[in-house]
Amino acid sequence: MNETPPAPSAPLPQWARGRRERPFFTRQRLIAGGILLLLLAFILWLNYPFLPDFRVLLFNRPVTQLSSDSAPGQWAMDGGDLAQTKGVPALAAAAEPLTGQILWSVPLGQNTRSGPIVHNGSVYLGGHFQVYALDAATGSLIWQQPTTGPAQGSLAAAGDYLYIGLQDHRLHALDAATGQSLWHFKAQDAITAAPVVHQGIVYFGSWDGHQYALDAATGAPIWTYPATGVIGIHPALHDGILALGDRNGRFHILDARTGQNRLTFRTPKSATAAPVIAHNLVYFPAGGRLYALDARAKEIPGQYQFKRVWAQLWLWKIPGIPRPATQQGGRWRFNPDGEDSRIVAAPATAAGRLYLGDLRGRLYILDALSGRELRRSRLDGGLYAPPLIVGNRVYAATQNGYLYALDAATGQIHWQLDLKAPVNQPMAFAAGILYLRTSNGVLHAVK
Repeated sequence: MNETPPAPSAPLPQWARGRRERPFFTRQRLIAGGILLLLLAFILWLNYPFLPDFRVLLFNRPVTQLSSDSAPGQWAMDGGDLAQTKGVPALAAAAEPLTGQILWSVPLGQNTRSGPIVHNGSVYLGGHFQVYALDAATGSLIWQQPTTGPAQGSLAAAGDYLYIGLQDHRLHALDAATGQSLWHFKAQDAITAAPVVHQGIVYFGSWDGHQYALDAATGAPIWTYPATGVIGIHPALHDGILALGDRNGRFHILDARTGQNRLTFRTPKSATAAPVIAHNLVYFPAGGRLYALDARAKEIPGQYQFKRVWAQLWLWKIPGIPRPATQQGGRWRFNPDGEDSRIVAAPATAAGRLYLGDLRGRLYILDALSGRELRRSRLDGGLYAPPLIVGNRVYAATQNGYLYALDAATGQIHWQLDLKAPVNQPMAFAAGILYLRTSNGVLHAVK
């Protein structure tokens, strides 16, 4: 008798199978894994420019913590502090405001655009193939050293070091006590920007289009950043970011330690003066206007190009295309009145206000957050040099050779002093004395 073969059993459901019987690469897992990989790739694409450069962090480390940030009673760098605020708080200012009397004046020969700095009782400034150290109280010469090129930018002082850039492409580190060169670094073109020193790194730009970061004690390279044009102005530094502009109208925000780019902001004209960082904003003049950027903004790769295409489609009035977003990082800009008026000097900031002048002799007081004009004062001559704030006074020097003292809140003029020659270089304030250099090469101390 033939037996009927048993019917084939139905496959067990997935939940009833043993672990070895279940296939690992199921369709659902492959789809989920693919989605996860795409998501991770997208996140990496968004963030890879902002990941720390561990090569620089590990192998290019400065050997000191030198800084040119000014201690109380000093003015160790152009702008006074790393953020370039050009202000002295009321508690650190002189007990009495300046009265506008000249304490001393010293002629220093052919003029350059190197302004004075004050460090440990000495005034330092560069000249035409010279660098000088003078007694801050009397103006008497301490030392004078020849240089290999003209100095068109201010010095920076940090510890026992002085730093100066020259038009012969060299940045020198000098002994502050003697002026002797300790080391030098040669760029590919002229250096007219003032150096800035922070956490053992000296920063400076060159006409070769690069921003350099060197070990402040040895001159060893830390990093180099290629900008898009000549860099003739010094940077501002605050909270780990370095802000700088170039002559192609590009403004760059970098990681100060590694030199990695976080944002590039485009303007139609060249940046004309060093930026200022305050209130989580970066302020800089370019093309006669003052721009304010978000200091924390970041630009992901391709973001600017995408917005350009978006803007072009919107200009063509293609249906369904919304108005394009503004350039990444931009907050506001201020335009002075009149077609013939321009802002070329950097602003100063204190107590939530900005102070800036234009070439028609108007000193503006703006709200630092919104850019709204609060007040203005009329001065005799345009302003090429940035103003300086000491307590409740603002000091501004003009192309017609006048130094003004104004009330910081109202803009009221308290006094003016005729210096007989234009002022183009930044000023310095230390221990109750204002130092400034006129275009005829004379250094003045005003009390």
